[in-house]
Amino acid sequence: MKDEVIVSLGEKYGKSPAQIILRWHLQIGNIVIPKSVTASRIVENSLIYDFQLTDEEMDTINALGTTKAKRYLNPGFHSNGRKVFPE
Repeated sequence: MKDEVIVSLGEKYGKSPAQIILRWHLQIGNIVIPKSVTASRIVENSLIYDFQLTDEEMDTINALGTTKAKRYLNPGFHSNGRKVFPE
């Protein structure tokens, strides 16, 4: 939500970073089911059909996952005394 590419696209289209990400998912063909209990965010999540990301913008977002290495799993995690993830 704080990636400068996503934030700058949000500024360009007058949308939140979440809306940019939801729109990207729609355009690549994913089924999007956002979850929120906040009324304003529920409305915001539905306001993603009045703009479309360009092919260049889609390519830029697609490249984010290949240029930044993030690890969300704890490689030191053990289950039943056995290491789950290799280093």
